[in-house]
Amino acid sequence: MVAEAKFKWPLKLMYLLSVLFICSLTSCKTSKPQKFKSGLTIQMNEYLDRRNEIKILDQSLNFSNKLVLSTIEESLDSILGVIKSERLAHYKETHFFPPSRMFFQSKEHIENDLLFAIIKDMPKGGILHLHTMAMGSAEWVLQKAIKTPEMCIYWKEENAGPLIKGQFKAFKKGEIEDGYIPVYQLINDDAQNKEEIKSLLTFDSYVDQDSFDIWGNFEQIFQRMTGFMRYEPIFSEYLIHGFELLVNDNIQHAELRMPFAPTLYNLDNEQLPIDSFVKGLEKAVLYTKKSSPQFTAKIIHANLRFKDNKLIWEDMKHAVNMRQRYPNWLVGYDLVAEEDNGHSTLFHLPSFLRLDSLTKANNCILPLYLHDGESNWIDNDNLYDAVLLNCKRIGHGFNLFRYPNLIEEVKKNNICIEINPLSNQILGYIRDLRMHPGQSYLKQGVTCIISSDDPQIFKYQGLSYDLWSILLAWDLNLRDLKALSLNSLKYSALDPAEKEQAISRWRTDWDIFVNQSLKKLKS
Repeated sequence: MVAEAKFKWPLKLMYLLSVLFICSLTSCKTSKPQKFKSGLTIQMNEYLDRRNEIKILDQSLNFSNKLVLSTIEESLDSILGVIKSERLAHYKETHFFPPSRMFFQSKEHIENDLLFAIIKDMPKGGILHLHTMAMGSAEWVLQKAIKTPEMCIYWKEENAGPLIKGQFKAFKKGEIEDGYIPVYQLINDDAQNKEEIKSLLTFDSYVDQDSFDIWGNFEQIFQRMTGFMRYEPIFSEYLIHGFELLVNDNIQHAELRMPFAPTLYNLDNEQLPIDSFVKGLEKAVLYTKKSSPQFTAKIIHANLRFKDNKLIWEDMKHAVNMRQRYPNWLVGYDLVAEEDNGHSTLFHLPSFLRLDSLTKANNCILPLYLHDGESNWIDNDNLYDAVLLNCKRIGHGFNLFRYPNLIEEVKKNNICIEINPLSNQILGYIRDLRMHPGQSYLKQGVTCIISSDDPQIFKYQGLSYDLWSILLAWDLNLRDLKALSLNSLKYSALDPAEKEQAISRWRTDWDIFVNQSLKKLKS
């Protein structure tokens, strides 16, 4: 019995110890989740803090960060932010986001939006990327052609050599070439021809067809317009009309891409001297200044990139000569036309290098404002040359996103990118403006301006449509819009005194706009 008792006590002890151990395990199991939850909370807080730090670092690179808004500007920005948030929520709910659709499907919607009305009133500074033969209104062109008895139009379905249907040219009575007919007579014969003429000068929803040769039709419109705009009696009136449209959209400065050359002709079909061209420019600007004293305009001489080296070199020599004779008008040089079908910028490098020597020898600076990077193709690397050639501004720069080191070079050299959002969409480079690389450039601190490129062809005027689209698609705010407007004057080709005066006038107009907009939105 004693032996049995001695044996059982260790068993009982072991049992008790086992129970205590199990209890301790149970206790641990009930307390562990609390400790784990506490650890998870700490981890989540650390994670979210780190996430916020990265977001703040990203935001710190934004191009407009150096601007500080006044109290009244912050009030307007806050109201605009609420309106914009309501719009975005509505678009998400209805699965309709205008900047993601072809512009012609959204144009009417944009025009009826409150934000568009506010942007229309906003002083926009300058428009720095605008082609002269596509800056006005097709309706005005048609009406002017009808009222000009000598203005004729080629009206055969089949092309006759270099001639295409819808091509304008002025002729003396009795000397009209085969295939041409006076515009007024064509309209008198059939009023429906009005709409067809306008359709030959513009794009519409049909450009969304996959089989449509956008660039081919695009260049044909310029061919049609040449004989109209370069007719000497019409030239200055066309510019006055175009400038009026810009002023109506609160744009005070324009830099036009066009040949600065003796391109005007008269009724005897004579090519007029360069003085006639300059007089037409002066007349148009002086007329515009009567009602808008702040308005200014400059010309960036443009030729076609698909021409050979010899022709481009001769053109560069001409441009240097014109720059010396008319330094207040001619401010830079460019090569235009479709990049992927024309010569690369590198192809013209010998001419550009000789240009540098020529300007030094003549003590004449001819800045470059090259069209480069307007392409989706991987093998298009023209932007390397635009940067290495020290461009002041780069026209389009759409595919800059492909070159991370080049982005840093652009920033380091303070090169401005001329972004044309709706042009890029309409010409097929991007469909959804939310995915446009321009917003990435802004967020990385690349200096940019916004322009409209060829608004007459796209059936709108000014900058308001582009700015409305990117305000929503790129989630911009009032500070961003202010910075873009200021950039358009800071990076213009105005001389220092002109620039100072332009910015001073813009600041006055901006303050008026902010105050008036705030009153309207609060009433």
